Amino acid sequence: MSGKTIVLEQSFGDLAIEREAAAAHGVSVVGKVVASAAELADAARDADAIIVRYLKIDGEMMKRARWKVIGRYGIGVDNVDVEAASRLGIAVINVPDYCVEEVAEHAVALVYSAWRGLRAANDLVLADRWTEWKEIGEIGRMSQATLGLVGVGRIGSLVAKLLRPAFGRIVVYDPLSPAPPEGAERIASLDELLATSDAVSLHCPLTPETRLLMNARRLGQMKPNSILVNVSRGELIDIDALPAALDARRPALAMLDVLPQEPPARGASLLHHPRVFLTPHVAWLSSASIDELRAKVAARTAAYLVGQTDVSVVNREALGAGVA
Repeated sequence: MSGKTIVLEQSFGDLAIEREAAAAHGVSVVGKVVASAAELADAARDADAIIVRYLKIDGEMMKRARWKVIGRYGIGVDNVDVEAASRLGIAVINVPDYCVEEVAEHAVALVYSAWRGLRAANDLVLADRWTEWKEIGEIGRMSQATLGLVGVGRIGSLVAKLLRPAFGRIVVYDPLSPAPPEGAERIASLDELLATSDAVSLHCPLTPETRLLMNARRLGQMKPNSILVNVSRGELIDIDALPAALDARRPALAMLDVLPQEPPARGASLLHHPRVFLTPHVAWLSSASIDELRAKVAARTAAYLVGQTDVSVVNREALGAGVA
């Protein structure tokens, strides 16, 4: 076999899936799990490619190695210095088309859970307050409510499809989408979507334009007693501004699978806020999605090594231009 890929810092067990996927392209996989950037630099210096999950990969590490490709277990590549990789001619590969079904279903589950007041209802049971259902608060009918989706790529479009039978109206805001999903209507501005929607679900990537998209001003524009769901990137929401917005019930509930800092600090106030429901960045999770992720990132990394460039290269345009 030609080429050598070192899989670092992955925690999925053996490398049988990665090895089989890479072998189809004549590339071998050598597994080595490391715990630090320094250890990574030593272990993978002579590899043609690496595949990583969480460790930060900076330009200095790239300069000292001979990597042609950096693969990332996941959709986002926040832990990889993509600009540095582009300057050094290194392709950065991700897997934007895995776990679409899982993340969409997780968003839908959070919407339903918030709408039906399941957390408050469960708290009543645990507190032996079975008959005090009025404490759950007012619950409206979804069929008379509006769902707002910010971003309608693969995941946002599937959320629209799954929730179309439940909500009376679905509105979407996505300047990059050529057309809204079937049964949804495009809305003129994000401000209008926030003021109109009873539930808002975020499905956009993290970019300079979307960082802190939901800041104090925009949170304050949300419809009173609405729901905010985020299964995309934690930095889309100004977490420091969120508690005050929740206290003002704009929104009334925040259902979050992602945070700017993961895991959050042990004493973070958001962990104990009564109007916040958190899951630990598991929207992507299923046995099928794990296998899909492992196979796709290994296959694409190996394919690029042997000259097949029709894979998901994050910095394709910069590589083509020869600049970052």
